[in-house]
Amino acid sequence: MITKLFEPIKIGPVELTNRVVMTAMHLNYSPDGFVNDQLIDFYTARARGGAGLIVVGGAEIDDQASGVALMLAIKDDTYVPGLSRFTEAIREAGAKSAVQLYMAGAYSFCSLKGLPTLAPSEYVSYFTRQKTTAMTLDDILRVQDDFVKAAKRAEKAGFDAVEVLASAGYLICQFLSPKTNKREDQYGGPLENRMRFGLETIAKVRQAVSKNMALIVRVAGNDFVPGSHTNREARLFAAEAEKAGADCINVTGGWHESRVPQITMDLPQAGFVYLARGIRESVGVPVIGCNRINDPFVAEEVLKEGVADMVGVARGLIADPEFVNKAKQGKASEIRRCIACNQRCFDHVFQLKPVGCMVNPRAGKEASTVYGPAVEKKKVLVIGAGPAGCEFSTIAAERGHNVILCDKEKEIGGQVRWAAGPTGKHDFHYLLDYYRAVLRKYSVDLRLGLEVTPEVVSRERPDLVVVATGAVPFKPPIEAVEAPNVYQAWDVLQGNVQTGKDVVVVGGGSVGLETAIWLGTKGTISPEQLYFLTLHNAESSDVLRELMLKGIKNVTVIEMARRMGQDVGPSTRWVLMKELEMRGIKLITQARMKDIHENAVVYTDVEGTDVTIKCDSVVLAMGSRPENSLTKSLENYGFKVKTIGDANTCGKIGDALDAGFALACEI
Repeated sequence: MITKLFEPIKIGPVELTNRVVMTAMHLNYSPDGFVNDQLIDFYTARARGGAGLIVVGGAEIDDQASGVALMLAIKDDTYVPGLSRFTEAIREAGAKSAVQLYMAGAYSFCSLKGLPTLAPSEYVSYFTRQKTTAMTLDDILRVQDDFVKAAKRAEKAGFDAVEVLASAGYLICQFLSPKTNKREDQYGGPLENRMRFGLETIAKVRQAVSKNMALIVRVAGNDFVPGSHTNREARLFAAEAEKAGADCINVTGGWHESRVPQITMDLPQAGFVYLARGIRESVGVPVIGCNRINDPFVAEEVLKEGVADMVGVARGLIADPEFVNKAKQGKASEIRRCIACNQRCFDHVFQLKPVGCMVNPRAGKEASTVYGPAVEKKKVLVIGAGPAGCEFSTIAAERGHNVILCDKEKEIGGQVRWAAGPTGKHDFHYLLDYYRAVLRKYSVDLRLGLEVTPEVVSRERPDLVVVATGAVPFKPPIEAVEAPNVYQAWDVLQGNVQTGKDVVVVGGGSVGLETAIWLGTKGTISPEQLYFLTLHNAESSDVLRELMLKGIKNVTVIEMARRMGQDVGPSTRWVLMKELEMRGIKLITQARMKDIHENAVVYTDVEGTDVTIKCDSVVLAMGSRPENSLTKSLENYGFKVKTIGDANTCGKIGDALDAGFALACEI
């Protein structure tokens, strides 16, 4: 039972109605730095949805804070009226609001404006690849003053709290870290000196705002950067930050340049709350635990165990603005949970696109995607219970249509049902859990294990047929692919076939690479075995790592393009490539498959030379094509037919959901 999550709590002078904090995220909604309707609509939906505290930002405190457009700004008084409109909207929606004061330092792209990129010392930023300018004492005082002025504007705009950003590798982190701070004055050298810039900034902000305003400090519980800070140093800084005036410590993990996944599905649920625990043991103010808390039951457990006092939920609230309300009402099964794909949130940030959500077609489009009851109620037969079919059926039934959803399989989900587990996308099951709950809620007539034919449709006599039959693997038109040692990646992932020891995967897109990793795990120890052997010191760490990574198969991937994983987003591609390397999977680019023999694959390299790779199994991962054969036959029978999802155009899951949602709102 979820109870702790909904207990009130005070951070300094501010009382929150519950323990859920929507932490700050870049959304790319503010092309000129000003608050607009899109930003307000997005956040008020989450405030109405029950979040206790909304933290907006980061908000640039000066012209050198970011250098990139699309970020919110608080760097002069012209931004205050819009920010005031924002805080008023959040207050009316029932939540408290805070703004994160943002200064990126070496992570800034302000050189694009012709301005120096400030940092504690001169070096080339690993993240931006730009050379920094060492801050003078005057620079330090000016930037601290910019923090203070921004905090005063925040109070004037009606925010309940400000958050000083001292995490993720931004400026205060750069002063804290011996890796980036090589100064020899009072701001460099021992930890006591390296903390000085951040602590002075916190103290000055605390002194500048009234006692009615709360001060939050966002810290990195571990930098996860070699040569930088661990949780030990983070505890010391947090304790000193409390003395400097912090009312709350918000704990995340890592810098942007860390090679440890932080928000992808590779990180277990609540995987970094142990960092919050370490800091909570060192301070007396409330602590927020963060990273990958997308499930209310997980959040409740974090609080009940005393690991943290509050939980940070960011992408979980993008996915479902009603996350908190649904949990409180005992409707957790109806939450559209974040599945940590990063495809439309973090990837869009890197691509300078507005943030959206793969599982929530309305995210960032709240005003333009409002729908109501259907004017004319129709009988609709949907063929295919994959993401497109389920999304359409849910929304159409909610609007009042009589929906029959059929699938020849005995479970909903389409490709998601069988592909999620083998490819490590464990949280994808949340999407299917959601659809099972809401299909039932809106009384969709779900008929599984039924192969739909024109005769079946004729018996039902629907007003509309929606074909959402998905896709099938692409098979190149060469005779060799019919050989008995050639398999489709889809069949491998479903466990329908057994490959040999030496495997060549043809196709280096996401499916091919994930299949290669799946094959590479064969013969490795399980997480349970690893835990047992580690707990009892049964093997050395080197042996355990080898047992964990080295499987029984030799896997090679060939790809005709110059780059592997071109269809994988920037926030997750590096994780995928890292695992391929760790598992010893051989990757060959600019390799065009020419032929397949009984025990070999022949490809042509970039110089036009034919190269032979010996193998006993070949796995094809060469894309897919729409499966919409029913569309034409049903149209010939005279039925009105619409085709959506992969059955219309092959794409990602989010594209399928968008298509289902749009059609359901249209009819």
